[in-house]
Formats: sequence, structure tokens, C-alpha cells
Amino acid sequence: MNKRKRVSLSIRLQPYTGTLLAEVVEWLNSHENDEKNSMIADAVVMAYLPYARASQDVSPSELERCCWETQNMLDKYGFNLRQALQVSQPQWHPAVMSSVVAAHSSTSQYLTNGVSEPSTTEGFEQESKTPQSLIEGEHDDFFDDDDGF
Repeated sequence: MNKRKRVSLSIRLQPYTGTLLAEVVEWLNSHENDEKNSMIADAVVMAYLPYARASQDVSPSELERCCWETQNMLDKYGFNLRQALQVSQPQWHPAVMSSVVAAHSSTSQYLTNGVSEPSTTEGFEQESKTPQSLIEGEHDDFFDDDDGF
């Protein structure tokens, strides 16, 4: 009988009560160990497999394929999450998206041209309508221009 070699990761999470991580840890602890381990393993693969592959000096095409596949896994997870919790897919209003594109375009032009001020501010007046993250400390720079940069 040919036994495969196992690798091990031991981790101990002890978040402070009232934090987002504590909320997740309490929920995970309500599950059986096998189920909990499986959920954590799936999440770790989806989040970190491309980084692990990149550290192994794989070819750019292999790394790209790995990123696409893990993104596909994340998309499927998001779909299943919304279905299980009966939450609708977020819909971005066209005015919001045009302001995001305009903001990104002016930022990109700033970075490309090396100009000290962005050359256009068209679309920034719409930014107050962009959704903000409900998760403390999480935001996308395209949606949050209050970071002082």
C-alpha cells in the first residue's frame, strides 16, 4: 500500500471578542471538526493558491491559469453564498460605474504622465453614491477616495 505523505499546518486563532474574526471563529467552532477543516481548507486554497504557486517560480502561463481558476472558484463560492442566504447579486448603477471609470482614468493618466495633479476630475461628483464596505477596514480604492492620496 502506497501512502501519501502529509503536510501539516497548525494554527491557533484567538481573536478579541467583538471583532469580525471572532464572529467567524465562533461560527466555525459551532461545526464538527471535519466540516470546519474542510471549509477552512477550501477558503485557504481559493485565497492563497496563486501566491503559493508564484513562490515556486511556475511559468507565467501556469500562474495566470491558476489565478483564473481560483477566481472562478471564488465566483462560484460567491454565487452559492448568495443563493444559500437568499441575497441578490449587487447591481451597479450606470452613473456610479461611469464615475468609477472616470476616477480610474484620471488616476491612470496621473500615474502615466507623472503630473502632480490629475488632469480631469470629471465624474468625481458622483462618488458619494458609491457603496461603502460594511466590513470594518475593507475598501476598494476605486470606491473610497477619502484615504488622503
